[in-house]
Amino acid sequence: MSSRQEKIEGLVLQVLSYYEPMSFEMILLDMPQDLIREIPDFNREELDQALLSLKKQKLIKLMSKPKDKDKLWLRLFPKKSIIQRLLSYFK
Repeated sequence: MSSRQEKIEGLVLQVLSYYEPMSFEMILLDMPQDLIREIPDFNREELDQALLSLKKQKLIKLMSKPKDKDKLWLRLFPKKSIIQRLLSYFK
């Protein structure tokens, strides 16, 4: 994966909410302009690729109904390992 793609994915993770699903337009509006300017020729296809990549990594979730045109994205909480869960019981 290129550093350009990693920067875009980092931006997406920075913007997405854990609690409120966000549409594509909301994601673009919430991105800091100064960070977007650091990525030359930023376009929609790259953002779509970043969203799909993050979905495959199970860091975000696509929430949309078949009837709806809009796709809504939601950031997922990081999962704890079995060892972390067991240690939390003993604390």
